[in-house]
Amino acid sequence: MLNILAYVHLRRIVRSTGAGRVARCLTEHLSRSPGVDLRVLGDSADYHRIVAEAGPSWTNLPHYLFARDTSAQQARWLFLARPHAETFWPDTQVMFCTTESYVPVKRSRLVVLLNDAAHLENGVHRGGAALWKQRLKWSYLYRILERKADAFHTSSRFAAERIAHFRPGLRTRLHVVAHGVTPCFFEPPSAEARAAVGALGLQDRAFVLLPCGLDHRKNADLVLDAWPRIHRDLPHLKLIVTSNASDPAYLRRARQLGSSIVIPGHVDDDVMCALYHGAAVVWFPSRYEGFGLPVLEAMACGAPVVASNCAALPEVAGDAAMLLSADDRDAHIEAVRSIATDAQAAAPYRQRGPARARQFTWTRAAGEVKTLMEQLA
Repeated sequence: MLNILAYVHLRRIVRSTGAGRVARCLTEHLSRSPGVDLRVLGDSADYHRIVAEAGPSWTNLPHYLFARDTSAQQARWLFLARPHAETFWPDTQVMFCTTESYVPVKRSRLVVLLNDAAHLENGVHRGGAALWKQRLKWSYLYRILERKADAFHTSSRFAAERIAHFRPGLRTRLHVVAHGVTPCFFEPPSAEARAAVGALGLQDRAFVLLPCGLDHRKNADLVLDAWPRIHRDLPHLKLIVTSNASDPAYLRRARQLGSSIVIPGHVDDDVMCALYHGAAVVWFPSRYEGFGLPVLEAMACGAPVVASNCAALPEVAGDAAMLLSADDRDAHIEAVRSIATDAQAAAPYRQRGPARARQFTWTRAAGEVKTLMEQLA
C-alpha cells in the first residue's frame, strides 16, 4: 500500500478551472488507484465551507486539517519548516503538493506538481506590484523546492522546458505527465444543461464560445479588436465568454461592445458541456498555456476549435484544431468566420477532436504519477 498525503488548496476544488481543476481531478483519481491510501491535508475553514459541496469523492476521503489560513500556513512551512508531513499522518510515505507549494517532510518523499512558468515569463502577465510580489514569492519557493523536493511533474514538454529554463536545478527531477479530460465531456449534455444554455438567450442561436475568459494572457486585446469585425459580417452570431478569471478592465470593454457579447462567467461542467456541444466555434487564442484543458474539453465534445499555435497548445491539440499565430488578428477573424459558416470547413475538426481527446485521461495521468511515487517510496 502506498500512503499518499495530498496537500490541496481546498478553496479551489469547487467551481474550479485551471490549476484547481487539475488538483481536484488528479487527487480524486489517485485516491481510486489500486494499492493507494490517499488522505488530504488542507485548511480547516475551507474544509467546513467547501468540501460538502464537492460531494462524496471528497467527503469520503480522510482529511487532516490545520487551523491557520492556507496562506499563513504556507508561510510557516516556507520560513519555519514545521510542522512536517508526518506530524499530521505518521505513516505518510509520499507528501504530494498538488500545486506549486511546499510541505516539509521528515522521512517521506516530497513530490510537487508544477503547472507552468507563466509568472516567470516576460510579457505573459501585465506588470505591476502584484506581479513583482508573485515573482518574489515564487523565487523563494522554488529555491526551497530545488533543495528539498524529490520529484516534480508538469503537464507538457513545453512547460517542462520553460520551468527548467528558469530553474535548471530541477531538470533531472522533472517529469511530464499530461492532464486528462473529465469524462462528462464525452457524454451528451443533459436536458437541464441545454435548458440553462437556452436561458442565456442561445436557443437556436449560433454562437462562438470563448472558454478562457478575458485577460492579457488569454489575448483579450485580440478578441476585443476582432469581435466587432466578426459581428459586423455575421450579426446573428453571439460571443459567449465563460470563466471566473477575467480582468475587470477587459470585462468593461466587452460590455461596451453591446449585447452581441454574453458574459455568464463561471458555469458548471454540465452547462459547459452543453455550450461546447452547441458552439459553432470554440475560440481559444491564448498567448501562453502550460497545457490548455478547455481545448481538450471542447474537442471531446466534438466542437471545432480555433486556437493559438504557441506554448503547449500544438502539443495538446495536434491536428484536431485550427492553430494560428497569437498575433495574427486577421487570421483569427477569417478562421472564426469560415468555421462558423461553413460546415465542410468545420467537419475535419469535429471528426478529429474526440479521438484526440480520448488519448488524455485522468486515469492514465494518475497511474503515471503513482508509478513515479512508487519509484521514490
